[in-house]
Amino acid sequence: MFRLNKLIKSFGSIQNFTNWENDVVKASKPVLVDFYATWCGPCKRLTPILEQKVKEHPNVTLIKIDIDQHEQLANQNNIEVVPTVMLFQNGKKVNNFTGMLPPDQLTKFFEQIPKQ
Repeated sequence: MFRLNKLIKSFGSIQNFTNWENDVVKASKPVLVDFYATWCGPCKRLTPILEQKVKEHPNVTLIKIDIDQHEQLANQNNIEVVPTVMLFQNGKKVNNFTGMLPPDQLTKFFEQIPKQ
C-alpha cells in the first residue's frame, strides 16, 4: 500500500489517491497517471494542458505523482523520463507517452480513450 500524501487532482470525480491498487488498478473508469517532478520544466508546461484535456473528457481521472516524493512507485512503473503519462483501463496500462507532445498528438492520444 502506498500512502501518497501530497498529490492528486482528479477531475472526473474528486478523490484522494491513497492506494495504487484501488485508485488505479481497480478503477472503474480510465485513469491517466502523470509522473512528474517539481523541477521539470516540461512537466510544468504539460500540467495545465493535461488538466484542460481531462476537463473535456469527464470519463477520465487524472492522478499526478511526484517521482521525488514517491520513488518506489516510480521505480515500480519503470519511470526513467519525466514527464511520463500512462493511461490505465481495467487495471492495465494501455497507452503512454513521455515528454511534451505537440497539441495534435495529445489530442489524438485523448481521442483513443474509449468513452465509458
